[in-house]
Amino acid sequence: MSKPIYFVSDIHLGEPVPRRDPREKEDAFIAFLRHVRSQSDTLYIVGDLFDFWFEYERSVPTTGARVIFELYAAVQGGLRIVYLPGNHDIWIGRYLSDEVGLDLPGGPITIQAQGHTIFVAHGDEFRQDLPFRLSRGILKNSLCVRLFRWLHPDLGVKLGQWTSHQSEARAGRTHDQNRTVYTQAANHLLQGETDTVIFGHYHVPVIEHLNGGRMIVLGDWIDKDTYLVLHDGHFRTMRWQNGHGVEFDPGTPS
Repeated sequence: MSKPIYFVSDIHLGEPVPRRDPREKEDAFIAFLRHVRSQSDTLYIVGDLFDFWFEYERSVPTTGARVIFELYAAVQGGLRIVYLPGNHDIWIGRYLSDEVGLDLPGGPITIQAQGHTIFVAHGDEFRQDLPFRLSRGILKNSLCVRLFRWLHPDLGVKLGQWTSHQSEARAGRTHDQNRTVYTQAANHLLQGETDTVIFGHYHVPVIEHLNGGRMIVLGDWIDKDTYLVLHDGHFRTMRWQNGHGVEFDPGTPS
């Protein structure tokens, strides 16, 4: 019997304006990681583990240090952790691979697991609204990255957190548009051998059957604490609550 595979996204450690006690969220996520480690050998973090992450040559943010320690312990205990970048941690780099041991494939991936062909991406790659595309292009521009490294880390992190907060405010006004974009992208991806598309980014848990397959949106750990389990070929959306996982019905968006 195969072990379950876990998928989670949008934890947003270090939110500049947290909507719950940051320590409580870290405690809950650490407990979840220990649960995954006891049950599985594979975890996919589908972007935005951090609300902002940038690696300088000789320093990294202190955000979520306890979670990073737990990720390292999990990897040392045999858990494979695959970390895809989101729009808030677009600059993840070698520290998390070399020092923590995470697998960083660098973008959307397609995996074969338990009889399924699964496309996994954070989801922001498919947004088409001009302000988002423009800001993403600036953030990924090599010259902009080099200029940002000239800032003192304390100033850089504060600027990154402010930018992150502005991005979240804009995202809240475009959720309906994003859902349509993701549905269109999933329909296109499901035309081939792919039977399941998994996204993060949207923050609203969804399982929607499309084009002979399914689109799954993972939700978040800002206030929902949802995740996905693939076990014996079946997908289940779960919610981490009071120290254990419970079934969660995301329904189909109206």
